[in-house]
Amino acid sequence: MNKTEAISLVEQAYATFRLDLPENDERLTAVYMAWYELLWDLEYEETKKAFIKMAVTSTFLPRPGELRRATINGRNKMPPLDNPYVAWGKWITLSREVSSGMPPSIEVSPALSKTIEQLGETAYGMHTNGDRDVFVQVYERVVTEMEAELYAVPDGPTKMPPQK
Repeated sequence: MNKTEAISLVEQAYATFRLDLPENDERLTAVYMAWYELLWDLEYEETKKAFIKMAVTSTFLPRPGELRRATINGRNKMPPLDNPYVAWGKWITLSREVSSGMPPSIEVSPALSKTIEQLGETAYGMHTNGDRDVFVQVYERVVTEMEAELYAVPDGPTKMPPQK
């Protein structure tokens, strides 16, 4: 996305949510810069498409980081990651099925797989509330690491975008 496209996207976002852009040139430049620095490496059309989808369901103006995640998720056709307690429930179901000789009925997500890998052999005996707390901590750390890698902004332009 070039600087002109980023400015156009910011203006559309503010107009869609009936918000006024700052009138102060410094503040306006800061808004444009914040959006551009987080979105510059994404394609304009796919980012705009993600914004339009978000605008239909969001009550508030999405932050540029949220728009970045939505754009990348749309590109990768990635479903949202499970919340930690849903992942725990899936792990308990899977471990019971495997222990009883049944084939797994639930697909193992990459986050769940990495969590089990990091827990090692102890994962297979987990079933108490204390075990759940440990699982949740590890799962949350794994998700944070995966998201940091997936949504990372590459090094790139940091100069202020021009104003219209």
